[in-house]
Order: sequence, then structure tokens, then C-alpha cells
Amino acid sequence: MADESLGRFGRVWVAGVVLYAIARAAVVWPTLSTYGVSPAVFLIIDVATAWPYAVGQVKVVQGLRRKDWRHAQLWSLVALISFLAPYLYIVGAGSGELPVIAYVIIGALITVLGAASVMRVLRQVRP
Repeated sequence: MADESLGRFGRVWVAGVVLYAIARAAVVWPTLSTYGVSPAVFLIIDVATAWPYAVGQVKVVQGLRRKDWRHAQLWSLVALISFLAPYLYIVGAGSGELPVIAYVIIGALITVLGAASVMRVLRQVRP
């Protein structure tokens, strides 16, 4: 059932984020499985958190546009937790086995993708 309050762009955005999560899991499958990271568990976490992450971004934009700070803060928290969950799983599951480069890549992904997400939200809010 589509969430009509998201609007057309919001629904397309949510679908795109879910598809991206599936593609990202395909990369993790052969790469990190040798380090104790279960690709199946990662896929479940990544796909399960993609929807609340994407919806959270749309709802943050809506809240900021209406100047409803409480709404924006709540959905920011949902988006943040959903964004970090897959990465935290990799770090936790691969703890002690992951090479240093994996931590560097995860940190870079969190930084770059997190900054891109914030900039995308700000671009949507500004007139």
C-alpha cells in the first residue's frame, strides 16, 4: 500500500533507496562474508531499514518546510538509525576479523553518504 502523504517523488525516492540497498547487499555478499558478516543478515537489515530511512528523509523535508521542528527531529532520528544500522551490523559482526581498510571504507561511506543525504534534504527544503 502506497503512502499517499509521501507524494510521487517521495514514493519514487523510497523505491530507489530500497533498490540501492539490494544492490549494495549484492556487493557485500562476496566481499565481507569471509570476515564473519552474514550476507543474508546484512541483506535483511539493509532492505528492512531502507524503507524507514527513505521515508524518514521525505518526512524530514516535509516537517522542515512546515517548520514543524518536532516532526523533523523525530523523522531525523528514524532516518539516522535506519542509515547507520547496516554499517553497525558489519562492524559488529566482523569485529576482530575485518581488515583496517574495511573500517576506513565504512567510515568513508558513512561520511560521504551521510553528508550527501543532509545536503539533499537541505536542497529540498530551501526555496
